[in-house]
Amino acid sequence: MNDRDLSRPRQHAPEPPSGSLDTSPAAAPDAVARFRYDALTATWWWSDQLLAVFGHAPGGPTPSYEALMDQVHPGDQARLRSTVAGVLADGAAFSSRHRIITPAREERHVVVMGEGVRSNGSVIALRGYLIDQTEPFRRDVEQETADGIARSVATRAVIEQAKGALMATYGVSAEEAFQALRAYSNHTNVKLNALAAYVVAELDNPVHAHLRPQEKLGEILAAVTDRPGLLHHTRGGAPA
Repeated sequence: MNDRDLSRPRQHAPEPPSGSLDTSPAAAPDAVARFRYDALTATWWWSDQLLAVFGHAPGGPTPSYEALMDQVHPGDQARLRSTVAGVLADGAAFSSRHRIITPAREERHVVVMGEGVRSNGSVIALRGYLIDQTEPFRRDVEQETADGIARSVATRAVIEQAKGALMATYGVSAEEAFQALRAYSNHTNVKLNALAAYVVAELDNPVHAHLRPQEKLGEILAAVTDRPGLLHHTRGGAPA
């Protein structure tokens, strides 16, 4: 069995009765997206639900290996072809996560799971399921984006707090305060947001409660200057 065998013209075989090649109860044939390749007759069968995921109406197009691959994202085709070739050779269970492109040029993310069917030592069929993961994938991307924005906002907020402390204590401008923090960051080889978080946390440290604001900030910055490795031993901006 090879890719050439799979790409020969095929007829759209009607769904057979429940049997060795069926993959779900006959009472609910399209409850999930299913597919099957019968190596003995060189025919494919795709459920209407699978056709819908690929952006087609029930009954068309004629299922074939190349029709399938034509809609797989070019960046995923080689990997999927290798997976199919492997299962046709050994019949082992398989899974694949890849992208497909619908006729309307919509990109969908799908997960395919299946197995080969063996008889007398040969793989006589391939069958499995397809799950459309487009919506969960979109939600994950949106959540990651939202999380990234939240982290960015939090980082800017703590830097602004540290800048504000320098401005209020030393009467410098926002730009001068930022340049001072950046200089300390370069000196300690610690990211600016980590330095700012440390300064803000230390301003609330009871150890410095007896000091006046200028003395307090001066002592914090002096500690950073005199002990460049100090911030490498902190968690969340506070000493470990």
